[in-house]
Amino acid sequence: MATYKGIKGVKVVTKTSDPTASEAEGTVWYNTPANALKYSIQGAAAWASGGTLNDARDLMMAAGIQTATIIAGGESTNTNNTEIYDGSSWTEVNNLVSGARYGLSGFGSITAAIAAGGYPPTAGANSTESWDGTSWSEVNNLNTPRYAFGTAIGSPSTAGMAMGGITSPGHGNETANTEDWDGTSWSEQNNMLTARAEATGTGIATAAIACGGSPGSGVSTLTDKVESWNGTSWTEGNNLNTARMDTGTAGTSTLALCFGGRTGEGAHSALNESWNGTSWTEAADLAQGLRSPGGTGSQTAALCSGGSNTAQQATTYEWNDPVYTIKTVTVS
Repeated sequence: MATYKGIKGVKVVTKTSDPTASEAEGTVWYNTPANALKYSIQGAAAWASGGTLNDARDLMMAAGIQTATIIAGGESTNTNNTEIYDGSSWTEVNNLVSGARYGLSGFGSITAAIAAGGYPPTAGANSTESWDGTSWSEVNNLNTPRYAFGTAIGSPSTAGMAMGGITSPGHGNETANTEDWDGTSWSEQNNMLTARAEATGTGIATAAIACGGSPGSGVSTLTDKVESWNGTSWTEGNNLNTARMDTGTAGTSTLALCFGGRTGEGAHSALNESWNGTSWTEAADLAQGLRSPGGTGSQTAALCSGGSNTAQQATTYEWNDPVYTIKTVTVS
């Protein structure tokens, strides 16, 4: 009769506690306290509920990774509130200093981040603030005031970029303007191929993508177009499968996620698409449709924070790809 050692070349290991599911993938062990033979398998990627925001909101800046994210500002009766996430819960920290606003964007980490732009203009549509891990301070402004724009969210606080957006209240004022941040000031770069608002971006200042958005009249002119930035100029890439605006994004220019958004008036999408550097494929949807959530992290470990449906949400969703599960061998 075949034995496990004969097949695998090793004996079943005895353990007093289970290893982490990902580390144990493909192995079998005997858990002595549980008196059970166990194994770990790889499952499909999925979203799971995370900690709840203290302040429900959408249209905020977000930066960081799945287990260490900072968000600031947003629309929740217009706020300057800042929160940080430690992988399980959100904590309120010092507020933005340039005023309450929404439609701002940012990049960096929970210890060093940049928040730029926003609406209303009186709070500083060209304002830029720098986070040092404790508090915000004003730094050099954007050259082009804007809100509802994208950034390369994977950038460090010393080398980022801003793309597109709206330059003054109302659709019809969309811009194709691109700016680079060098840690001190913003500089004009080559424009996007298509002016658009409420597109989202991910990547870094030398390798980024811009996804979806609206080139002119909000949800009546949604686009599925994706543009790729190489540090000098924009080129068209393969489109999203579903045209939408106000999405969340996470990842790099070659390995990314695009989730949530709006596909029409009042149509809040739960769609999630995965980018491999060449094309988009459908992935597991969010638990609910969300407009303008905060997106941070990577293609395999992302965070979706807040957003709105019929109202601003305080929910957080964590994306893990793949998901590992420990199971017990049963004999019938």
